[in-house]
Amino acid sequence: MPVSIAPIENGESGLSVRQKLNLLFAGAAAGSLGSVSPEELAAMFDHDAPAVPTGLVMDSVVADGQTVLTIAWDFNSEEDFLNYDLQIKEADGPWLSIQTAAETEVRAVKPNATYSARVRAIDKSGNVSAFCPVVMHTTAKDTIPPAMPVGLQINAGLESIWLTWVANVEADLAKYEIYESAVDVTPLDTDEPSHTTLANNFVRAGLDMETHLYFWVRAVDTSGNKSPWSAQKDAETGKIRGEIKVALTGVTFAPGQDTGDRLTWTAGSISYGVAGDVPTVQALPAGQVDWTADTVYVCFVPGDDEITTTTSLTALYAADSVILGIYKGGTDYQVVEGKAFMDGGLLLAQTVGANQLVTNAAVITGAAQIAEAVIDDAHIVDLDAFKLKAGSTMTGSLLVNGAYRLDDGGALVNGGTTKVLPGQIYISDGTSLTNWIVGTGTYMDGAMIGTGTITAEKAVFGQRGLTIEGIEFQANSPTTNKVSWSAGTIKYIGDDGNIATFNITGSNATWSSGTLYIYYVKGTTTLAATAAPATAFQSDRVVLSVYRGGIDLVTDYGRVIIENGWLKAGSITADKADIASFRTSLLVADVITASMINVANLAAISATLGAVNISSAIIGTLQVGSANIANLSVTSQKTQRLDVI
Repeated sequence: MPVSIAPIENGESGLSVRQKLNLLFAGAAAGSLGSVSPEELAAMFDHDAPAVPTGLVMDSVVADGQTVLTIAWDFNSEEDFLNYDLQIKEADGPWLSIQTAAETEVRAVKPNATYSARVRAIDKSGNVSAFCPVVMHTTAKDTIPPAMPVGLQINAGLESIWLTWVANVEADLAKYEIYESAVDVTPLDTDEPSHTTLANNFVRAGLDMETHLYFWVRAVDTSGNKSPWSAQKDAETGKIRGEIKVALTGVTFAPGQDTGDRLTWTAGSISYGVAGDVPTVQALPAGQVDWTADTVYVCFVPGDDEITTTTSLTALYAADSVILGIYKGGTDYQVVEGKAFMDGGLLLAQTVGANQLVTNAAVITGAAQIAEAVIDDAHIVDLDAFKLKAGSTMTGSLLVNGAYRLDDGGALVNGGTTKVLPGQIYISDGTSLTNWIVGTGTYMDGAMIGTGTITAEKAVFGQRGLTIEGIEFQANSPTTNKVSWSAGTIKYIGDDGNIATFNITGSNATWSSGTLYIYYVKGTTTLAATAAPATAFQSDRVVLSVYRGGIDLVTDYGRVIIENGWLKAGSITADKADIASFRTSLLVADVITASMINVANLAAISATLGAVNISSAIIGTLQVGSANIANLSVTSQKTQRLDVI
């Protein structure tokens, strides 16, 4: 027998719903329900949305200094009604949703502000109606003005003046008005403002330098009520004073005195003034300062009668001081005397103090001392440098002592081809660089360096710019026919122009026959060894030592060292050698060929020579402890004494 179940109604009691569901489940289990279509099943539930609310209205009043907004709409009489979704927004702001079962809503709002509202109904089944049409309302104005702004502060720059003050806390604050005047006359309440702003700060830009202005600020609320004008503040934009020239007479600075960190100066005078004016001359007493930390700025304030010091850049520039020098303890004192000075990342001048200076153009009319600088692009009319280091240099025209020029077309030096590359100068076409350093002439002509033109305590030629620290080679170590080397450091100028440093690990290699080359490969932290010259002498490698077994170890391979009058070389190649005295513990050569040997004294503990061919020999004394000469040919010989032990 078919079972008949009435639809479940909105708002039906829980007991009734359970009874209907139990009948439904029992009928389904007994098979007495027959077939149920989706439409019949859907008809058992409510899908009808409630009616759209009507009669939405808004009104506002000001009571006890507070603006109150009232929103109302008509009652929904549907039996399955649950609640309303009321949404409110101020001006173009976001919607604020309020769930309520009442037909009215009362809210405290801003005066003289525009609000919008809309409402929709929701039933117990969750069905939602559409929103009613939006209603807009401008709330009533109040008559209470906001508080007068306080805490007005003002700061002036070269072409701008910055104003700040304490922010008002009124909820209906709309804006601030600023009155600007060239005279100190308080504005009237009816005066129109010069500027408006929403924030509690303002920048008056676009002014001329040395412009003096007065400012007042007032607050305005949404009802148009205006506070009284604030207390007046005034400021004057800055100016760039003329460069003050200073010259000290009789004042001598002596760093490193007494405690070692004391700078003293003698009495004298200073002449100072702006170019075009009559300079002022002021007598100065002697003085001193003790350095403890940081940087001590030695300065003079125009109008003072003494030299002063400070460690504060703020104080220095606030006093409009001229920097005379910078002291960093010990003997580290650098003279400035009013000139621009760059110390690391800090640029010091008469009126500039900055951790960073960014400018499209900079003009220094005096002199600039730069400790360290990174320059992306520079156009230099005249360059006088004690030291110039660069990863690469490109120039259209370069004059050195008026003698040399590099042009775009051919990079010409005296008509030849010149390339300046990292670590080398290449000159071709038989040209030379003359009169480069001293008047007597230092020149490079082909493979020759002019004599008497290089002065140095120590000169090292070769090894392609490597600086080797701590690496020592030892033959027969750790066992016979092995060569070992200690750990150390290798430094050189890298491709980026900076110093590259690599810590080299100690190790050893085994000799079996021939010559074993110990070499360094660019950019690595180890040394390598090979008996193949083609491997050792590749372009990215430098041979540091050669080993032929036993104690036959040359640790200065490829270098010529001149130090304290001594010549030490791994190998020497020369068209002519004029030697007063030649001493060596080991002389090894396949062939010695010379048109003439003129030696006052030749002494060698042992000599191993493949062949010696001498056209003429003048030897004062020849002493050889052990000689192994395969062939000796002397056309003419004059020897006072020949000893072969």
